[in-house]
Amino acid sequence: MSKEFVDAMETGNNLEAEKVFKTAMASKIGDALETKRAEVAKTFVQQAKDEAAEEEVGND
Repeated sequence: MSKEFVDAMETGNNLEAEKVFKTAMASKIGDALETKRAEVAKTFVQQAKDEAAEEEVGND
């Protein structure tokens, strides 16, 4: 996690620990979604190129 989370837990400040935890998790989830979004977009573009190439070959 983070130093802020550990510090909040050590001092018994559960509300602050929860806030820090939620922020950290939201950031990690957002990063993971962005990575997956880029992978899907790359695959989608590649499939579109492959289909276009197949159509050109079929029209010849």
